[in-house]
Amino acid sequence: MKEEAIARFDYPEELKEKLIELVVYQNYSKEEVAKKYGLVNTYILTNWIIGYKKKLEKGAVTLAPMEKPKTKDAAELKKRIKDLEKALEKANVLIYGLNSMIDHAEKAHKVPIRKKGGTKQ
Repeated sequence: MKEEAIARFDYPEELKEKLIELVVYQNYSKEEVAKKYGLVNTYILTNWIIGYKKKLEKGAVTLAPMEKPKTKDAAELKKRIKDLEKALEKANVLIYGLNSMIDHAEKAHKVPIRKKGGTKQ
């Protein structure tokens, strides 16, 4: 009985990433996504998003290197390119967010945070 309850909440990582992307990057509501994909409730999706944002803060969202046999398959290479473009987009969002936080902190506290070029060590 307990194993059946746990299995209800076990979702593939690809699905989790897709649903997180819909909410975070494509501005769908959590309720809408949960209903469309048959999630039990929105709390599951909220937890996934919180975990994803923590990974983004740490810079832990990366792609695994491609295996050698797959490098000759055109379909796999196209999929890899799409994955890399998605990872680049996520990295750019992270960089933009971090730069915005630094700019805000510099204005609010009137202290230069970024290292200036040409300074002696």
